[in-house]
Amino acid sequence: MKNSNNDQMRIGVIGMGPVGATLAAHFVEAGAFLVACDVDPKKIDTIKKKGIILKNVIEKQVKVENACYSVQEMEMYDLDLVVIAVKTTALKKVVRALGEIKTDKMYVMCAQNGIDNEQEAANIFGEDKTLRMVVNFAGNLSNPNMVHVSFFNPPNYLAALMPQGAETAEKVTALLNSVGMGTEIPEDIQDYVWEKAILNAALSAVCAITRRTMKDVMSFPQTLELVEAIVDESARVAEVEGIELGKKFRRFCIQYLKNAGHHRPSMLVDLENGLRTEIDQLNGKIVEYGRKHYLPTPLNQSVTALIHLLEYSPDE
Repeated sequence: MKNSNNDQMRIGVIGMGPVGATLAAHFVEAGAFLVACDVDPKKIDTIKKKGIILKNVIEKQVKVENACYSVQEMEMYDLDLVVIAVKTTALKKVVRALGEIKTDKMYVMCAQNGIDNEQEAANIFGEDKTLRMVVNFAGNLSNPNMVHVSFFNPPNYLAALMPQGAETAEKVTALLNSVGMGTEIPEDIQDYVWEKAILNAALSAVCAITRRTMKDVMSFPQTLELVEAIVDESARVAEVEGIELGKKFRRFCIQYLKNAGHHRPSMLVDLENGLRTEIDQLNGKIVEYGRKHYLPTPLNQSVTALIHLLEYSPDE
């Protein structure tokens, strides 16, 4: 059910990659006032002309009335919420820019992979104005305005860091649920932040290093064994950090990852395009928390080092 104009939520989404574009399309369908933002002019120009198209697991096509090329341009729209869906490598820059246009009513929500992303936003906006989302869908851009959605394993999870943001979290959740983007507000969002981070850490780096899809890696016995070992090592770190993952976590992870099909994770795509990856927010964070608790993490350290080597340019 769409919102009436009287209570229409004004939402900006920064980053028109697979996550941002998918969320933006659902917000438009739910009746929110939506502003799409991306620094890539080709994406924005195409979205302005042709809207956002979702294909495969999710099929949608929506028209986008408002789109801009920079965070600074978003100031004119008097937004209630800004969703950050850029790569975590750009997070600090985006949050700083948002800090220059923030208003008393503006909330910010991080919707990226990785651990502790929301703290970057909270440093500028305060924890009372910050939300965190964990998405359980993935895809690749097949055109500047088109996402091939590889899978959606509902629900997504979304929560405010402090009680002051609870009403905003409930409104956003209701919008997404009204158009089939199943989303829940959990008791502790950090359990799901870590769960998703471990899922990504277990497979994304291995796919990137080997240049293989998720299905390729999960179907080959030796790499499947490696993925299981990374899950186990990461889960031990989460446990000492006080994260609740459940007794059947390993089984859940392997089943989840086997269902991903021939998806090419963003870490693989980034390496192929010569871009920095999100390795430090995934495996690197698990290494960091392992050191905090004097817990060795040799597998996470190894794949982090290998990804950094693949990113490395002797000219830098």
